[in-house]
Amino acid sequence: MVSPEEEKPATADSVPDARKAVEYLVRQESSEYIAIMDVLEGSVTDLTVAEVAAALVAAGVRLDARLVERRLDALKDMGAVSFRSDTSHARRYAEILPRNWRYTASPAGRHVQRFYRQVLAGTVTVREIPIVSLSRIVSHLEQLAAALGVGEPDASLLDATVLDAVSSVFTSHDDLDAALVGAEDGLIGLADRFDLDEEHTNDLKGLLVDYATRVAVELDSGSARAAAALAVLRPWFGLLAQAVVDASQARDLIAAGALRASRGGRAEDWDGLCAWFDARTGRAARFSLRLVRALPGMHANLRRLHSSAGTASTRSRALALARAVLTPEIGVQIFQAAVGDHSWRKLYGQADEDDMGRNPSWRGGPQVPVPTLLRTAGRSGPRGRGAAPRDDTVAKAQVAEARARRQAGHQRALAEVLAALPGEQLDEAAARAALAALMAAARAAATGPRRTGTSGGLACTLVHTGSGTGILNAPTWRVLLPGRIPLFHRPGQRPSAAALAALAGTTTTDDISAHATLRITPHTGPSTSDNDTSRIISRQEGAA
Repeated sequence: MVSPEEEKPATADSVPDARKAVEYLVRQESSEYIAIMDVLEGSVTDLTVAEVAAALVAAGVRLDARLVERRLDALKDMGAVSFRSDTSHARRYAEILPRNWRYTASPAGRHVQRFYRQVLAGTVTVREIPIVSLSRIVSHLEQLAAALGVGEPDASLLDATVLDAVSSVFTSHDDLDAALVGAEDGLIGLADRFDLDEEHTNDLKGLLVDYATRVAVELDSGSARAAAALAVLRPWFGLLAQAVVDASQARDLIAAGALRASRGGRAEDWDGLCAWFDARTGRAARFSLRLVRALPGMHANLRRLHSSAGTASTRSRALALARAVLTPEIGVQIFQAAVGDHSWRKLYGQADEDDMGRNPSWRGGPQVPVPTLLRTAGRSGPRGRGAAPRDDTVAKAQVAEARARRQAGHQRALAEVLAALPGEQLDEAAARAALAALMAAARAAATGPRRTGTSGGLACTLVHTGSGTGILNAPTWRVLLPGRIPLFHRPGQRPSAAALAALAGTTTTDDISAHATLRITPHTGPSTSDNDTSRIISRQEGAA
């Protein structure tokens, strides 16, 4: 019976390894955590919050110092970052606050960050499997088995030549294992996909052909020879591991537990080597099994690419099926295997009759009405050639006529605006064209006493007078411009002489406002036509 204490889930503090430090890779803000860990992992000294923020800016990542401090606190809780507070020279309370702490990546955080950069980030490139390393492993193991397997285990027989052979075995094994794991990952990534394009399918085919003819055979034979040599050396595993430790320059630290011996310095390393070369469950055997399982995926992709390349059309498939069902012995079975998994349809509709026999002919089978969309929008024509496009000459002529009519009306409106004096009433179309140019000028920046804007081929210049009120008159509305007078003209040209003469004697001042102020109001009184600009300005000033 399980006690309540045993049923409690393991907390972050009770986790014996560095699993908690991996948490920052799966958080929503993982990009910020990864950038901060890159800075800490690449620094040889402890960094403050301000120094981390400055390093992030130099790397192209802009984070506020307070946000960096919160991220560092979260990393500290995960165990990926450690900190220290230097109180030896502290003279004020502010000097011991968290923002003055110095942070560095913990050993677990460094391992996690390097794992991310080397394994998770980017695309792993498959490199060639070094058969030379396998040959070197097998030759050294067989030499050791021939030299040590003839007698009882004796530490006096382990000389420098034996230790050099052991070092070569494990160095070559690291190289071989890394390349084999990378090749297996690349093979799995290609073999598990059905939608490979032609280039990736050829890559998969090349991998399979190359490894099936050369690498897999070499791995199988080399693993068998290495396993046989290791079986002879098994009584020597403890002595070989101790000899590697005794020959190390750091043997005192290894004995004290501060350092771990290099590969070959523990009996577990030799047991792992035996497991790696096992004929049934070893790495080479698993890789050969991956090759066999990848063959159906390669064939499926090749068939799909062959079918979609146009070499097998729907018509050729239908003719091939017709020829196949002519066989009197198995014609019915072939037909049922070809279409038995799908309901028989014509023109994307299904027949209602179910008692027409097992294999009715196309002509004598049940009829299905043609769908409405196909009858109304479908095109008909000879086989192999599409119907002629619809004649839309009339519609194009109507569109061009409407466009020309709108353009002519716009030009008439512009001519009326250019011919009118400041403050004179315009018709609705001309007033709207003038209003568009006026709004563009009101948003534009001022140059001295003027600001100019353009819209629809018409320009408007607002002249700043500082007093009075300019006006844009329409039949049912008007626009009031306190302290400014609108002048309309062609883009890149000056206003007309009549407009300039109407404003003769008006004083101007620099316009220092960011934008012009205007107000649109409805007409409340009768419109009067008066070309005297000074009277217009004074009257509009009272209205404003």
